[in-house]
Amino acid sequence: MPPVNVQAIVLRRRPLGEADKVLTLFTREMGKLSAIAKGARKPTSKLAGATETCVRARFHLAQGKTFWIVTQASVERARARLHRLLVNATAAIYACELVDCLLEENVPDEELFELLSNTLDALETSDHPMWTLCLLENAVLLQQGYAPVLETCTRCAKPVDGEKIGFQPGSGGVLCASCARAENPVVMLSRLAWLTWRVVNAGGEAHFPGEAAAGELERAVHLHLRYHLDREMKSTQVIWQLRQELSGGEVC
Repeated sequence: MPPVNVQAIVLRRRPLGEADKVLTLFTREMGKLSAIAKGARKPTSKLAGATETCVRARFHLAQGKTFWIVTQASVERARARLHRLLVNATAAIYACELVDCLLEENVPDEELFELLSNTLDALETSDHPMWTLCLLENAVLLQQGYAPVLETCTRCAKPVDGEKIGFQPGSGGVLCASCARAENPVVMLSRLAWLTWRVVNAGGEAHFPGEAAAGELERAVHLHLRYHLDREMKSTQVIWQLRQELSGGEVC
């Protein structure tokens, strides 16, 4: 196969030998693929900056026996500001890990590429990184066809409209007050959190609803995603622990 020129986000990188890196790249044109960046761990390497996690770069790749080989790379978005913001940086790593687990090798997904790229851009300056991450997780749920039922109770089918609304991932959506008392839901949502979720899922502006409502939604969306993926990301515990320490929120 002839050499290719692709735009990619580095999802993961691990050391190989004394100076090389094995990269997991999410390319716009070819989907997810693995590539070796020879000598990229050397301080003087021209590939060093472009081969760090979360960086978006233009890669020239040559086909090797097992992996693609990075022959040239130029950084498009270094995201250097992330390194000065601990929670934002951890959220960015989580975002890359989440997308990595969703992708199959060599299957392009331009919608997901744009979603991840925009999320990483937002995390560079976000004052509410967990909310930014929540919007990514929710968008992934919608893209994967796992939108929760938010208008009617998933147990009794009655319209839901109250100050406190239950949410249970296993039921696929919300519970009315009566069913919530009987079902012992995982999360209770305030009216503001519930309305915000409905607006976001309808394509409306995702305004930050305040710490309390955002915290409820962050937990509900994450648990809903975890239920459908049937797995947890390695970086989850770290980021939720950081959130708890900074805001007193609950760890999932």
